[in-house]
Amino acid sequence: MKNVITYIALVTLVLVSCKKKKEDDNTSTPDPYATQKTQLKTTYADMAFAVYNDALLTSQDLRNALYAFVDNPSLTTHNAAKQAWLDAREVYGQTEIFRFVDGPIDNASDGPEGLINAWPMDEAYVDYVVGAPNAGIINDVATYPTINATTIISTNEFGSEENISAGYHAIEFLLWGQDLDASGAGARSYTDYLTVGGTNSNQQRRGEYLKVLGDILVAALQQVSDAWDPNGAGNYRQTFLAMDSNTALRKMFNSLRVLSGIELAGERIYVAYENSNQEDEHSCFSDNTHRDIYLNALAISNLYQGNYTRVSGTIVTGYALEDLVAEADATKNTELLARFQTTENLIGLMYTPFDQAIVLPAERPKVLDVVTSLQTEQTVILSIAGVFGITF
Repeated sequence: MKNVITYIALVTLVLVSCKKKKEDDNTSTPDPYATQKTQLKTTYADMAFAVYNDALLTSQDLRNALYAFVDNPSLTTHNAAKQAWLDAREVYGQTEIFRFVDGPIDNASDGPEGLINAWPMDEAYVDYVVGAPNAGIINDVATYPTINATTIISTNEFGSEENISAGYHAIEFLLWGQDLDASGAGARSYTDYLTVGGTNSNQQRRGEYLKVLGDILVAALQQVSDAWDPNGAGNYRQTFLAMDSNTALRKMFNSLRVLSGIELAGERIYVAYENSNQEDEHSCFSDNTHRDIYLNALAISNLYQGNYTRVSGTIVTGYALEDLVAEADATKNTELLARFQTTENLIGLMYTPFDQAIVLPAERPKVLDVVTSLQTEQTVILSIAGVFGITF
């Protein structure tokens, strides 16, 4: 019996040793793309800082234009403020690819995204609308006697996701007003801000509100830009670069698939298409939604190809997902690059303004073509992620 026990113990020891050796062999297998994945993280961080820093700089220009307009309301200063908003959106649309990964822009603890780009907006929550001349925070002096950052931030999305009081779209509404024209954008007059002989009421409060919105936007984008700043101390860039490379890679693919399929194809285009309702479009007051769509699609290809052109003209580039995928599966890489071009071409065929593209019978199919292409884009992205063992 003793010999039997000894034999069993010996066999068990051998089996355990073999199993351990096999596990050790697995864990020691080198990642053939380890160096490339590290390079990817650096490119990602460089691009994130560049685009958010540009967003900060253009928001500062916007804030200055808002102050100039409120301090001297005129057709000229009003148009300059609207153009500054449009210019700022050209950059911000390209930042959206850095969302959906619990990063500095929209992490649950202190991400400021809700103060930057929340939508769709119930405009009556902020100011007068047709049929309700006393609507909104601006006209409710009793409830909101003081217009300041505390008032605006505390009321943002309070009670409802559509109760938006801050961000680009609140500024957009206060500059353009409601879009009541099928062939054009909102037509708010600069006289809404004239404190002597102005139109509508509470012109001074409206101006104060617009100025504070500019301040809030700049502060929020400063926070995100600082988080990615390579010269900052204790910022998120260092956290990201130190992150496990496979975790970082999964985040990149997650933002690509969410923005292309769930967000852009779904929430930002198809919902408005299905409802045939301009209230569901992204920039409904300025009729700038077609640019939002294009810029979000561009953001996806920017990240994948590792390229971003700064407002200054400087090109930020580096080892990209495109390079990694070309090594691992050249066919899938070619397929996705071709799909990016197809999506861009289809966006260019959509009728503008977007609020008419979703209601005109002859134009609606073109909108659906974009949705379908973006969904295909998402499918290819998921397939590529699978090459690296990433699933969602």
